[in-house]
Amino acid sequence: MLEFLVRKGGFMGIQKCEACGYQFRWKEIQKAIRWYYKPLVCRKCDTEHRITIRTRMLVVFLGSLIMVLLIKTTFQLEIALLSSILVILFFPYFVQYKADVKTKNKIL
Repeated sequence: MLEFLVRKGGFMGIQKCEACGYQFRWKEIQKAIRWYYKPLVCRKCDTEHRITIRTRMLVVFLGSLIMVLLIKTTFQLEIALLSSILVILFFPYFVQYKADVKTKNKIL
Protein backbone atom coordinates (compact mmCIF):
# COMPACT_ATOMS: atom_id res chain seq x y z
CA MET A 1 0.00 0.00 0.00
CA LEU A 2 2.84 2.42 0.74
CA GLU A 3 4.88 1.36 -2.28
CA PHE A 4 4.44 4.81 -3.79
CA LEU A 5 6.68 6.16 -1.00
CA VAL A 6 9.55 3.82 -1.82
CA ARG A 7 12.04 5.02 -4.41
CA LYS A 8 15.05 3.43 -6.00
CA GLY A 9 17.87 3.81 -3.54
CA GLY A 10 15.81 4.34 -0.42
CA PHE A 11 12.63 5.35 1.30
CA MET A 12 11.16 8.76 0.60
CA GLY A 13 14.14 10.36 -1.11
CA ILE A 14 13.98 13.43 -3.28
CA GLN A 15 13.28 12.36 -6.84
CA LYS A 16 15.74 12.35 -9.73
CA CYS A 17 15.09 13.24 -13.36
CA GLU A 18 13.81 10.21 -15.25
CA ALA A 19 15.72 11.15 -18.39
CA CYS A 20 19.20 12.10 -17.16
CA GLY A 21 19.29 11.24 -13.44
CA TYR A 22 19.73 14.83 -12.20
CA GLN A 23 18.94 15.04 -8.48
CA PHE A 24 16.21 17.63 -7.99
CA ARG A 25 16.67 19.96 -5.07
CA TRP A 26 14.23 20.50 -2.22
CA LYS A 27 13.88 24.16 -3.18
CA GLU A 28 13.08 23.35 -6.83
CA ILE A 29 10.23 21.04 -5.82
CA GLN A 30 8.90 23.54 -3.29
CA LYS A 31 8.76 26.22 -6.00
CA ALA A 32 7.01 23.86 -8.40
CA ILE A 33 4.28 22.86 -5.94
CA ARG A 34 3.75 26.39 -4.71
CA TRP A 35 1.95 27.42 -7.90
CA TYR A 36 -0.74 24.80 -8.44
CA TYR A 37 1.61 21.94 -9.28
CA LYS A 38 3.38 23.55 -12.20
CA PRO A 39 5.67 21.14 -14.09
CA LEU A 40 9.10 20.53 -12.64
CA VAL A 41 11.71 21.13 -15.33
CA CYS A 42 15.09 19.45 -15.15
CA ARG A 43 17.92 22.00 -15.14
CA LYS A 44 20.25 19.62 -16.95
CA CYS A 45 18.14 18.24 -19.83
CA ASP A 46 14.95 20.41 -19.81
CA THR A 47 12.62 17.43 -19.40
CA GLU A 48 9.28 18.41 -17.88
CA HIS A 49 8.00 16.27 -15.02
CA ARG A 50 4.35 16.41 -13.99
CA ILE A 51 3.01 15.51 -10.56
CA THR A 52 1.23 12.14 -10.35
CA ILE A 53 -2.43 11.65 -9.46
CA ARG A 54 -1.43 9.58 -6.42
CA THR A 55 0.54 12.47 -5.00
CA ARG A 56 -2.35 14.87 -5.58
CA MET A 57 -4.68 12.46 -3.77
CA LEU A 58 -2.19 12.21 -0.91
CA VAL A 59 -2.12 16.00 -0.58
CA VAL A 60 -5.93 16.11 -0.52
CA PHE A 61 -5.95 13.38 2.15
CA LEU A 62 -3.41 15.20 4.31
CA GLY A 63 -5.28 18.48 3.90
CA SER A 64 -8.51 16.78 4.93
CA LEU A 65 -6.80 15.21 7.91
CA ILE A 66 -5.56 18.62 9.02
CA MET A 67 -9.09 20.02 8.71
CA VAL A 68 -10.48 17.15 10.80
CA LEU A 69 -7.83 17.77 13.44
CA LEU A 70 -8.76 21.42 13.41
CA ILE A 71 -12.41 20.62 14.04
CA LYS A 72 -12.04 17.74 16.53
CA THR A 73 -9.24 18.80 18.86
CA THR A 74 -9.00 21.26 21.71
CA PHE A 75 -5.63 22.59 20.55
CA GLN A 76 -7.08 23.39 17.17
CA LEU A 77 -4.90 26.14 15.84
CA GLU A 78 -1.61 24.79 17.18
CA ILE A 79 -2.11 21.30 15.78
CA ALA A 80 -3.35 22.58 12.42
CA LEU A 81 -0.39 24.93 12.06
CA LEU A 82 2.13 22.30 13.11
CA SER A 83 0.61 19.73 10.75
CA SER A 84 0.58 22.19 7.86
CA ILE A 85 4.20 23.15 8.43
CA LEU A 86 5.28 19.50 8.58
CA VAL A 87 3.46 18.68 5.35
CA ILE A 88 5.06 21.64 3.58
CA LEU A 89 8.55 20.80 4.84
CA PHE A 90 8.43 17.09 4.00
CA PHE A 91 6.41 17.29 0.78
CA PRO A 92 9.48 17.18 -1.54
CA TYR A 93 10.45 13.83 0.02
CA PHE A 94 7.24 12.02 -0.88
CA VAL A 95 6.05 13.84 -3.99
CA GLN A 96 6.28 11.84 -7.21
CA TYR A 97 6.71 13.27 -10.68
CA LYS A 98 6.55 11.52 -14.03
CA ALA A 99 8.42 12.72 -17.10
CA ASP A 100 6.11 14.26 -19.66
CA VAL A 101 6.01 12.01 -22.74
CA LYS A 102 6.22 14.93 -25.17
CA THR A 103 9.40 16.40 -23.68
CA LYS A 104 10.91 12.99 -22.91
CA ASN A 105 10.75 12.01 -26.59
CA LYS A 106 12.65 15.16 -27.59
CA ILE A 107 15.67 14.01 -25.60
CA LEU A 108 15.64 10.39 -26.76
